[in-house]
Amino acid sequence: MKNNKSLVLFAFILLFLSTGCEKTEPDIITTDRDKYLGTWDAVSTGTGGTRNFTLVINASNSAPDQIIMKGFDGGSSTSSLPANVSGNDLSIVTTLISGETIAGSGTYNNGSLNFTFTVDDGQSVENRTCTANK
Repeated sequence: MKNNKSLVLFAFILLFLSTGCEKTEPDIITTDRDKYLGTWDAVSTGTGGTRNFTLVINASNSAPDQIIMKGFDGGSSTSSLPANVSGNDLSIVTTLISGETIAGSGTYNNGSLNFTFTVDDGQSVENRTCTANK
């Protein structure tokens, strides 16, 4: 009889310990790119003048560390400009859009994006800077 009580007590303790350690909330997995996603109010400057535009950044389906920018530097909202992100650093993938090659880099800092990039139309290269805020 004493063995049965001990066995029941042991089974109860084992059951209590196994359910007491169970997670009740799922792990939240974020990537470096999450902070970049969304709609940004942007201003770029260069020798071609100042451009105010809306920049939309979405997650890429190609890689977990890649974003897709639409409307970059006032361009078409249907043109996609990919960039790779790592922490607070961003590297624009050299891309040909409407006859212009765009390349550059940027950083994320306290809810603000800052870029330096070039626009090469085949005849001249324009250096531009951009600041964007959500």
